[in-house]
Amino acid sequence: MQTRANEKPDASATHKDRRLRAAYRRELQNNVYLSACVVADGIAVTVVAIYLLQPAVAPTFVALTAPLVAIAIAVARVVRYRGRRYVVPLGMLVAMLPVLSTAITIALIPGSEELALGCIGLIALAFAVFIPLERRFHRLWLVMANVAFFGTTLATRSPSLDPSHPVALGLVAVLATGLSLGANEIHLQRRHQTAGQLLTVRSLYRRMKEHELDLRRQDEFLFMQQETLVVQQAELLRLNEELETIARLDALTGLGNRLRLNEDLAQLAGRIERNGGTAGLLLLDLDRFKRLNDTAGHLAGDAALRGVADVLRKTSRVGDGLYRYGGEEFLVILHDCDQSVLQFAGQRYLSAIEAAGMLHMDNPPYGVVTASAGATELSQVNCVDVDIPLHDADEALYVAKGNGRNRLEIHVPAEPADVVPINTQLAAS
Repeated sequence: MQTRANEKPDASATHKDRRLRAAYRRELQNNVYLSACVVADGIAVTVVAIYLLQPAVAPTFVALTAPLVAIAIAVARVVRYRGRRYVVPLGMLVAMLPVLSTAITIALIPGSEELALGCIGLIALAFAVFIPLERRFHRLWLVMANVAFFGTTLATRSPSLDPSHPVALGLVAVLATGLSLGANEIHLQRRHQTAGQLLTVRSLYRRMKEHELDLRRQDEFLFMQQETLVVQQAELLRLNEELETIARLDALTGLGNRLRLNEDLAQLAGRIERNGGTAGLLLLDLDRFKRLNDTAGHLAGDAALRGVADVLRKTSRVGDGLYRYGGEEFLVILHDCDQSVLQFAGQRYLSAIEAAGMLHMDNPPYGVVTASAGATELSQVNCVDVDIPLHDADEALYVAKGNGRNRLEIHVPAEPADVVPINTQLAAS
């Protein structure tokens, strides 16, 4: 039964695999380089032998075969360093050189026909064995080799050539062509088989990794449920901290949201109740913000909110808290702040927002985004219920709106003599 794990990859998958093609190119490059070196040495040895045995034809033979040696050396050098891209045509060219050398030998050296004809078959067979090509390139080379060999031999036919030799030449060429085709086909089949096996192994390995990953996920799920893995516990804690941080930030402005404000106010009020001290609450509301949304669009309104948030960050002191209180409302907590500091800081924030110059044509007479602010002091007198100072700041804000906008109003808390002590309130309750 064939499954996806043991199915045989098709030829297209083998051909499309870049790593297999790259490996084949590297192997072919090495083979062509070695073949070019062997061809250059073989032709050179033949030249020396002809020079010693047939001095009469040696000059002509050297003149005809020396370019072949030079071509083989040049091809070896090109393939060695930068020939991977052109390795197929270079390999075909290298394999043509022995054919031409053999044809030149038959044409110039009387009595060398038998030896040369025997070499033709070996040349075609060796080419198919050492430089295996795809079928179309190999067949193209066979056609080129036969045409070059027959054309060179017949065009330079020696009178001493036996009349029966052309017939033998054709038979040898047919035999050599068949041997070359067979050897090349065997190499291609082996290569495709090896590539298919490699792809199968890769597929099995990939499926094993996927199965291992599935098992690991199941183990991680079980370990998470049992809370026994320290690493997963640390990761969960980190993720929880990130989620808690995100949950306490306003998505548009990046300032603290109402949840963060409530937590910080509760901590601040508890510290003031225990240790004393004062803090300031500054509540800001953008003037005529609804008109900006209606006329310029909500994108412009969002840009104005982000711009005001940036102004608050640049203007605030280190340690002060910044929050988006509502739609267009912002709240600033100023630590260790009395009424005089609160007056100065609140006016500084309003001036910075106006100086930012964010256009708001429907906010006369300023023509830019401005804000009104209400402020109050947080102390031991009113820190038991933080809603009270928030309400006081809100009332002061409405007073600022009614008095012309772009101004600050500070709520003055009741005198300490008019306030019932906390212990008395607790006892009465």
